[in-house]
Amino acid sequence: MSVPVLRTPRLTLRGLDRSDTEAIVGIFADPAMSRYLAADLSDPGQCRAMIERRLAYRGPVALGHWVIERDGVVIGLAHLRPSDTLPDGTGEIGYFLDPAHSGQGFATEAAAALLEHGLVTAGLPAVWALIHQSNVASLKLARRLGFHDVGAEQHYGAPHRVHIALPHRGRG
Repeated sequence: MSVPVLRTPRLTLRGLDRSDTEAIVGIFADPAMSRYLAADLSDPGQCRAMIERRLAYRGPVALGHWVIERDGVVIGLAHLRPSDTLPDGTGEIGYFLDPAHSGQGFATEAAAALLEHGLVTAGLPAVWALIHQSNVASLKLARRLGFHDVGAEQHYGAPHRVHIALPHRGRG
């Protein structure tokens, strides 16, 4: 199932394709990329298995998995998909950016595009972000995008802050 191409001033978010595998494996080769995850995606086998699961995704139209590109180069991976653990009909957002491209606002730009897509274009009633409680950069990003912290819960085998974004006037 294909997701729409999303464009921002500096980025293109397009559907994940099998040809992106080696670029994604390269991004996750840095063990620091897995520090907040249940799996060690610096292991190429585990990373390829994660990519295959994402490629096999069959969910609602307009939701799924994207690569984040800058000037035609894959610099990250993102998703907006139905949540396995949060209320039915809502979307869960996630994003991973190559550390070589951090600190330049790319994660915020990509996540904002996905959030807008989810709440406005796809018409989701809410978008959730589950953020590891120690992931300070992502916690700050969620605040910048207007997510509300609604508490702490165990997800993906670790303590996470649960954030929600709702549609509101002025968005879209």
